[in-house]
Amino acid sequence: MNSRRNGLVFGIGIFLLMVAAATMVFAAGQRQPAGARAVRIAYLPPNFEQADFYGQYFMGLTIGLEEQGIEYELVRRTPETHDNHAQQLAIVEDVVTMGVEYIVMAPTHYEGQQQAYRTINEAGVPLFIFNYSDPFPAEFGARAQSYVGYRHSDGGKAVADYLAANYPRGTKVAIIYGTPTQISYDRGAKELHIANGMDVIFEHYANWQRDQAYDAVQRLLTARPDVDVIIGCSSFMAMGAVRAAADAGMLDDVAVFGAGAILEELDSIVAGELTAAWYRDPVRMGQETARYIKLHLDGRANEIAESYNVPIVMIDSVEAIREHIAPVTYTAQGRTVP
Repeated sequence: MNSRRNGLVFGIGIFLLMVAAATMVFAAGQRQPAGARAVRIAYLPPNFEQADFYGQYFMGLTIGLEEQGIEYELVRRTPETHDNHAQQLAIVEDVVTMGVEYIVMAPTHYEGQQQAYRTINEAGVPLFIFNYSDPFPAEFGARAQSYVGYRHSDGGKAVADYLAANYPRGTKVAIIYGTPTQISYDRGAKELHIANGMDVIFEHYANWQRDQAYDAVQRLLTARPDVDVIIGCSSFMAMGAVRAAADAGMLDDVAVFGAGAILEELDSIVAGELTAAWYRDPVRMGQETARYIKLHLDGRANEIAESYNVPIVMIDSVEAIREHIAPVTYTAQGRTVP
């Protein structure tokens, strides 16, 4: 295990205290010179569960802020649902009015939150986008200080490459998309699967929801029990697919692939249910964002990378978990690494 991952353990105590708090404002880190004021940072993901991508990123951000010696107030706000775009815009307007000094945001919809980006820019608040690494197109009329994330197409390619290396041509594949968006298509990578000789026999939109994926896979397994592989384009949809296959008594007959390798997916891989999932390290993304905030605070904004991508790896075994997943992912949940 490399030193970066081992070093994450030092931030666990602080993180556990923070997630236990009942309020929306968190403070930590007495490492700046005496008398230095806390920097107010807004953290705005589209949803938040401690064990999912946004919770893991939050952990990396707080650990990173500690590592950088920044005294901070961290304001965490989320809409009631991940697709409540109007509510996230209202949250942006609210935190701008509060006078936050930095905004770290994963939009509910990359294209659909253009007004939120412009509102932040007009207020002069430095914006750090995460979960996306592509800069805004010119037509958005907005910009971010940096885009920290990964290419969704790299996740789709990782699964396509894995299937090509481990399954024969003619393998029957089903793809469960989220919504009709480029992210879904990038993750599903239909064209790559076809180019690799796979037979895509089923496609469905499950709106990123576990229960909708479950229903879709139940219908799929009834209509096409000859399906070999099911690809879930999100963690929750993949887990819905796993549960549907298990309830149909077909988990030994079909391979299910996930996206993101959140803790629930890792548990399922250990249990021999989920075949594999591609992984982008959210803890590392959060740490990188914290490093960029420190550069900005120090007047070194010109040194901040416009785009930062974490590498994508496939997780298909306990050995792969031990090699690639930061131990804090497990230990912050009060559990041990498998």
